[in-house]
Amino acid sequence: MKKVIFTLEGKRFEIELEDSFANYVEEQLKESAISFDRNNEIAKLLKAYLTALKNSYDTDKQIEILLNKIVI
Repeated sequence: MKKVIFTLEGKRFEIELEDSFANYVEEQLKESAISFDRNNEIAKLLKAYLTALKNSYDTDKQIEILLNKIVI
């Protein structure tokens, strides 16, 4: 297990995750301009969350398209 630690609006968050997922989360947060060594605005985390939702949505749509091709 690995801890992902960041600060939002003065509140420090420590989240313990499985190692490979923690590495993935850290990379995604970095891409959304979340800093691990200083305070971050909540808007940055919201942007990261919405980006993750969009990626999940796109993946679900692609799976649906592929499943429809297999069934037909």
